[in-house]
Amino acid sequence: MAKATLALVAALVAAGGYWVRDTMRIGRIPQHLLNHPAVSVPDLLTVEDAMRLKDLAREMAVFPCNVQDVKFYKAKREDIGEAVPLMPAATTGTEAESVPTCPHRYLVPNVNRTACVLPGRIDIGKHYILTGGLHGHRETHDRLVSRVLSFGRYIFQPDDYPVIKDLFSRDAFQAAARRVCPADQQTLDPFQFNLIVQVPGQTVPLHIDAPYFWGASRFEFPQWLLAAMVFSNLFADHFIHQVQVVAYFHEWANVHERGGNFNYFSNASTNPQQLLALPRAGSVIDGSKSVHAADVYLPDSQPPMLDQAKLNALVLVAESEGGGWNLTSNNETVRRYTDDELRWTVVYRARCFSSDAERERYHASTDHMSFEKIVSVFEQDLIKRGLLSSAGDALAMDRLTFAMLLIDTYITYPYGDARIPLNYCALTKVWPKAHVFLKYFCY
Repeated sequence: MAKATLALVAALVAAGGYWVRDTMRIGRIPQHLLNHPAVSVPDLLTVEDAMRLKDLAREMAVFPCNVQDVKFYKAKREDIGEAVPLMPAATTGTEAESVPTCPHRYLVPNVNRTACVLPGRIDIGKHYILTGGLHGHRETHDRLVSRVLSFGRYIFQPDDYPVIKDLFSRDAFQAAARRVCPADQQTLDPFQFNLIVQVPGQTVPLHIDAPYFWGASRFEFPQWLLAAMVFSNLFADHFIHQVQVVAYFHEWANVHERGGNFNYFSNASTNPQQLLALPRAGSVIDGSKSVHAADVYLPDSQPPMLDQAKLNALVLVAESEGGGWNLTSNNETVRRYTDDELRWTVVYRARCFSSDAERERYHASTDHMSFEKIVSVFEQDLIKRGLLSSAGDALAMDRLTFAMLLIDTYITYPYGDARIPLNYCALTKVWPKAHVFLKYFCY
């Protein structure tokens, strides 16, 4: 009888855990971010395209860590006022570590290493660390961070690169992109391409891509603030639809073993839909209004442990020195990878407009949203929600507190597939003594 009772209790606990998970998954994504199309296009790239893209990667030679993506563009406002001075570098023995530190766990050194600010995608990182991401990883803060420190180059002038210009202008590529743009907005405005590289054990956490609005973009404001604007649906009249094409130019085809496949939430199902990362295939979606992620690439591999405060990069190794790519951290080599060990993608992004005239109007526009206007819109909604008392409260708040209020209130990514949607292993980051008992369960 006792055994039967225990078994029943265990079954109820398990069922309850799955109910909590599924309920939270369904309810967290706002309705306006569901039911958008995604398309898989086999052989979107030719064999020659893949070869030319690999040659381009070798010409670029250095791929900084993606946490440093602001090196490739400059935002007029990289923070909303939460910036604080860097703390003095720690010293070890007689040599000083060239690693600046910040006084709050959510703050990181800015691109110039002159202050501590919220990372541009704190919305992604915070959710990933606290929940364990798409598959509910139960790992320490440092290991999870290392899983998402992939590498890339961000180019905002695609026409400067012949291989990219040729690829993007091809009829098949244009047709695939237009399948995702709204039917009345079939004029494409290419604005960016990225080359993204992942090493074994890394992943892409749940996120939406950097959105564009009439009057607001990553060139004016932090990306997390733009993400809050999308999730809130308070700025829908200014939202600009876009299309993202992710094409894979690796050669390996054993995608079920290697992983790294594309996952997206398109409806109220508790499970995401998946597009396979087949060589030369393309996944097409408006990533700025569809929550998506990637599986862990080579999930049985542990990621290299990297400190996000250091300068991490993948650097091409000359053939005379053995070839491949060195993973470096503050210019010290951590390990070397062959081309075949890496997951290579090219990402194309274009805005969708109704006509050439509308596209030209966008580029000619000087009507930019002010930070104060954005805050005012949020403030009025927060008052309606009972989270603020009166007008002026938002700008009077401590800016870090206000930033976290926006993120926690509006940006609601779904939870992972673990029964209990909490990554308790991250507790050691704020309570180091928890390591005493969590070391038996966490890695």
